[in-house]
This record gives sequence, structure tokens and C-alpha cells, in this order.
Amino acid sequence: MGKNIIYEMTQSESLVMNYLWREGTKSFVEIMTYLNEEEGRDWKKQTVNTFIKRLTDKGLVTADETGKNRVYHAAVTKTEYEQGKAVKLLNDYYGGSIGSFLSALTGGRKVDKKFADALRSVVEGDFAEKEE
Repeated sequence: MGKNIIYEMTQSESLVMNYLWREGTKSFVEIMTYLNEEEGRDWKKQTVNTFIKRLTDKGLVTADETGKNRVYHAAVTKTEYEQGKAVKLLNDYYGGSIGSFLSALTGGRKVDKKFADALRSVVEGDFAEKEE
């Protein structure tokens, strides 16, 4: 997780990021077309450019020049972003204390065996979310 990355984005910025995470490197025209045609937005060039600039300023998107065109891609993976956001939440609201977070999550109540086992799996590093 990069230190110069801001792990937060608006809902509109997340549309751009999710597209780049899913599709990889894209041109401005491809991003704009996706947002307007697939996401049903009616955004002008300046609006889309603003979202891309904000994401670039946050360190989440990088741009490369390819001839006369510029292409954009995610600077972090979705997993890296989620991890950074989780650490930020933990630090901002719980003083970095996992214990305080878990206490808030459980409402201070005793947890059931299933929850405790799942938490143990995460801590031991062999967590694989299972549908039951």
C-alpha cells in the first residue's frame, strides 16, 4: 500500500475505477463511452476529465502517453485499494486497534463459534470465504 495514495473515492469515481480494474488500460474516449453508454450517464468531457484527474491526484490512476493519445490504468489493484481503505478506516475510527474495531462490530457481545472460527482463519492466513 503506497503512502502517497488516498484510499477514498466518490461513487462517480468508483465507476471509473471499477471499469479500469475490470478492463485494464483504456483511453479517455473508451472511458467516456463506457460511462455514458453502459452506465447510463450523460456526462460531458469535462466531467469525466475531472473524475480522472481526481483519481490521478489521489494516486489511484496513472496515465501514459501513446503517440498523440493518453491511456489510463489503475495504479493499484482492487485488493490493494480495499486493504488500504480498511487500514485507513481502522486508523481513522478505531485508533488502529483491531480489538476496538471488533468490539464495535460485535456490539461488545460474545461471538458465536462460526464467527470466531472465521476470524481465526483470517488471522492464521488461510481464509477462503465460503458460501454456505
